[in-house]
Order: sequence, then structure tokens, then C-alpha cells
Amino acid sequence: MINNLKKVEKTMGIDQSMTKTGVVIFDNNSQTMLHHEIIETVLNKAVALDSFLRVQMIASRIEFLCNLYNIDAVRIEGLSYGSVGQATRTLAGLHYVIVDRLLRASIDVAVIAPTALKKAATGSGRADKQAMLDACPDTVKQQFLKIGKTKGRFDLADAYHLASLC
Repeated sequence: MINNLKKVEKTMGIDQSMTKTGVVIFDNNSQTMLHHEIIETVLNKAVALDSFLRVQMIASRIEFLCNLYNIDAVRIEGLSYGSVGQATRTLAGLHYVIVDRLLRASIDVAVIAPTALKKAATGSGRADKQAMLDACPDTVKQQFLKIGKTKGRFDLADAYHLASLC
């Protein structure tokens, strides 16, 4: 039987958030991180369509990076269904816009449940943010430690583990 599946060479991991979206690009051939960044947006209550504009900006940056790095696959963290409040609705909107754009670009997308991601990275589905960071390879961890806790360090750790799942 002939396998027609395309080999996944570059994977993007996305830990989406309205304030700090962590993005990591991983080269599956060399098993190395090629790029990492935090896409940061700031709430502006004075703008009526602020949430929509922020979603558009985040999704557009992800789309740009996919094109720039010729991404084959994206692994994005799924929504936490136990969460409540207005923020969960906005985050769901962000999630769906990102996935829609990726699918329209014919990029392979997998949504990974938060507990499954934690279990794959640490062995425990209940791992905390520090455990996820500690589970990164030392060279990656040292890069992420340069980023403040409130500046996206833990978002990048999650995105790293997502990207390295392929």
C-alpha cells in the first residue's frame, strides 16, 4: 500500500490567549525549536469592537508565521470546558477563528486537550505551569526563563510541548 501522507517537517504549537498567545515553531527533522514568540494584545474598552480586532490581529500573525516558516501542521491547545465567565466566550471565538484560518490554508490541525498535553509533557494530566516549563529541554528552558512569568514564559512552555508532539 502506498502512503500518500505528507511528512510533517515543521510544526507550530499555539497556546492561545487574548492577552499573550504563545507560539513555538519546531523542526521535526532536527528536533529543534526554530522560533518562539508571544503575540501580545491589550484590552481597549474605548473601542467597541476591541475583542474582534484583537482576535483578528492574533490570527493574522499566526497566519503570517505559518506562511513564513512553511508550516505543515499546527497543534493548538483545546479549550478548558470547566471554565466559566465572559472571557471563555471570547477565548472560544479566538480558538475558532485561528482553526478556521489554518484549515482554509490546508494546514493539518490537531486540537489537544489541556490534560492530554500535560500528561504527554510531564506524565501527569494535572501538572502545573512550572512543571510544564521544567519538562522542556534545558536549552529551551533557559531561553524561556529569560521571559518574565507574567510576560508569557509559561505560555511558551505549553506551546513548545504542543509543537513537539508530532
